[in-house]
Amino acid sequence: MASVGIIANPSAGKDIRRLVASGRVISNQEKANIITRFVKGLAHKGLKDIYFMPDKASLYGPCTEEFKNLLNINFLDTKYYDGPEQTLYAAKLINNIGCDCVLVLGGDGTNRLVAKNIGNIPIVPISTGTNNAFPIIIDPTVAGLAAGFFIQSKQKKIKKSLISQKSKLTVSIDDKYQDIALIDMAISNQNFVGSKAIWDPNVLDQLFLTQSDPISIGLSAIGSKVTQIPKNHAIKLEFSKEGEKVYAPIAPGLISEIFINNWELFSYNKKYTLSNYSGTIALDGEREIEIYKKNKIEITLQKEGPFVLDVIKSVHQENLLKN
Repeated sequence: MASVGIIANPSAGKDIRRLVASGRVISNQEKANIITRFVKGLAHKGLKDIYFMPDKASLYGPCTEEFKNLLNINFLDTKYYDGPEQTLYAAKLINNIGCDCVLVLGGDGTNRLVAKNIGNIPIVPISTGTNNAFPIIIDPTVAGLAAGFFIQSKQKKIKKSLISQKSKLTVSIDDKYQDIALIDMAISNQNFVGSKAIWDPNVLDQLFLTQSDPISIGLSAIGSKVTQIPKNHAIKLEFSKEGEKVYAPIAPGLISEIFINNWELFSYNKKYTLSNYSGTIALDGEREIEIYKKNKIEITLQKEGPFVLDVIKSVHQENLLKN
């Protein structure tokens, strides 16, 4: 029986960048509205089994009320309510259930958490965060229809063509796997995690990117100032007080200057080592890991990242089959 998981982060789009920059606020009401519209697209395609991640804000409430007699509504027993632990556990449960895809509402950080435990389940990432280089901005009704078409497609060749596997950056500390980033991994000279978000370019010493899109907001925008990143590659940038001065929108409404001292493209066979360094590592825009001079840090690009449904391609493919 086909099924879809839904993970919506009630905290996405509400961090400190609303104070230090001009980050938009996506209200809980709008997130609930997005969920309902997505499910309407699924329901139109005949999908009935939905697995929701519960949350204290009841983002699922309007949807479950509207469809209570029409769909099979299920709630994941996440054991946590809100916070990263709940997102991680919800992704693990959806993977165990074997859902056909999962809707993720959030930014780069939310999708990073989901990617860690979702296995091969395709992600439908819709932007409701601050830095949104990984998720897309699209009407959720269209996304629901696209997901429904993908799930119901009987042709394996077509179905396979609608998903793509993304690369990921991995970091190990003292030869032990530590964490991943989907878009950017930054080495910061700040010695504490604090409010997590990075909005000051002066704290950056190195930056690793899987994507350098000039229309993105966040650290990945810096990479677009030097080159495009080819498929199956990433870029490493080094910063100092001298070098090529560039500007980039590293947070919404916040355009910052930074000096690039050196940069290079790399692929899967390259490993970068950092030692005798004290600071923090930021994953997809947020400081997560404190490191000390005694630690040995290794950073690599790996091809086994999350699978993502190409919503736009799915819509086009359905139209082609009808013509």
